[in-house]
Amino acid sequence: AANCWSQPSHPAINVVGPVVAVATAVPAFPTHQFLNYQAADTAAGRQATHATQAGPSSAVQLAVAGAVLTAAGYHDLRRSRGDRRRIRCAAAVDKPEDENSRNLGVLAEWLMARGTSVSEKIGVVEDDHTGGGRGLAAAEAFMEDEVVLELPLACCLSAAPGLQAQLASALPALAEASVSGADAALAVAMATELSLGQSSAWWPYIQSIGQPTRSFPCVFTDEDVGALQSVPLAEHFEALSSGLDKLASCSGIDRSQLADAMQLVMTRRFGCEQGNFMLPIGDLANHSFYPTCVWDKPTPERQTWRLVAGRGGVQANEPITRCYCSDPNHLLLSTAGFIVPGNPFSRIMVKPRQLRECLTAAIAEGPGAAAPEEFAKWRREQIEENLPDPEEDGPGVSMFFVGRHGGGTQWNPLWLNLCGLAMATSMDAPHWSRRPGGVDEYFGVLESASWHLFDTTLEEDQEAMKDGGLSNNRELALAFRIQQKEVLIEALNGFHKQLTDAAAKAATA
Repeated sequence: AANCWSQPSHPAINVVGPVVAVATAVPAFPTHQFLNYQAADTAAGRQATHATQAGPSSAVQLAVAGAVLTAAGYHDLRRSRGDRRRIRCAAAVDKPEDENSRNLGVLAEWLMARGTSVSEKIGVVEDDHTGGGRGLAAAEAFMEDEVVLELPLACCLSAAPGLQAQLASALPALAEASVSGADAALAVAMATELSLGQSSAWWPYIQSIGQPTRSFPCVFTDEDVGALQSVPLAEHFEALSSGLDKLASCSGIDRSQLADAMQLVMTRRFGCEQGNFMLPIGDLANHSFYPTCVWDKPTPERQTWRLVAGRGGVQANEPITRCYCSDPNHLLLSTAGFIVPGNPFSRIMVKPRQLRECLTAAIAEGPGAAAPEEFAKWRREQIEENLPDPEEDGPGVSMFFVGRHGGGTQWNPLWLNLCGLAMATSMDAPHWSRRPGGVDEYFGVLESASWHLFDTTLEEDQEAMKDGGLSNNRELALAFRIQQKEVLIEALNGFHKQLTDAAAKAATA
């Protein structure tokens, strides 16, 4: 279509089952209010009820084998088990156990006590060479369809039933940034568990996560957002910031703590119609458009999440990856806080007013500036008519400009036509494709108008990246806009070749 509107959204991973394990409530609600959840103890075949009073000093209890223990008591029980199975990787063999490895070992034991299959053939590495940083890797090979990790629903953290309803006043503002109520509730639950520290029933999982990265999508400054050079993304992040303000006010949780919790949720959660979840160890598998593993969702007969080796299996030392989605970089950045270099789905999204401004600048600089006033007035009207602002505008609502598609690139045809209009000087002049030098003249206008979308050149961005000394967000913003400009260069080069090939063919006809 000529006008392609899209609201930023990130499809949740469709591999989850019913809500079984849930997190606690929020300190801000009245202290007499209880939010309960049930965790299915698969190994023991019984139900364990976890009730936490909504307050920062609440005692956290966990039912284990029929006895209710405080968090401290549970940790004593854990230590008394003797040797614990360690999550390991071939790269870590014969190296001293560091804090990260110890935390992961504790988590593995905690999971296995609840019926989880934690294979000794998987391990956690600080760099899995996918570009995602810390991730999972195979210490030994997995056969095709072999189970890599199995998680009972009792081990999957989710928000307490009813919590989302208590956050209703903040949900409209969050919806402006495409944050679902389920994610909001999960973030509040996560923030509460984080505030409980070692008293949390989920402490082995929490300490394995470590501190969230203070960067996109939830932690940023106005300058960070401006560095993206993307108006739709700037609108999105402004809406997200406002939504987090509302959520903090509604829940009573500190704004900074809530942003950290939302950061963990947005970069780790799994979700579907039944709810959104955090999967211990499983959420360490990094993204790949060509994953080595896939998730099997729970079934009525098997109430577990099961990660299995994909086609061809997983070789020793190979990363254990999964495909989050097939999103372009601007959606990955706004919803998960990362981009993929060379993303085959990347595209540039814009607001119509940006394109109107680009055409105005290209007209002033190019052959179209010589048009008589009457024609220039008609041309302005045509541009405004063809590039109207959407009737229902909102944060991040944007228009497809150009992007990768099917191994090549694709332009919005409306833009190509309007660039031809921008160079015209009268109704009677021959079409640019039929006059000498017209192809080069047209391409010059297209190139000039397209580059007006950005404040800097690709070469300037690449030099800035080489200079270093950037914060996490500035480096990510710089990488994002470099990727955007690489898409534009690919599209311009490809279209120029099409134009010149067509002109050469016409000349010899």
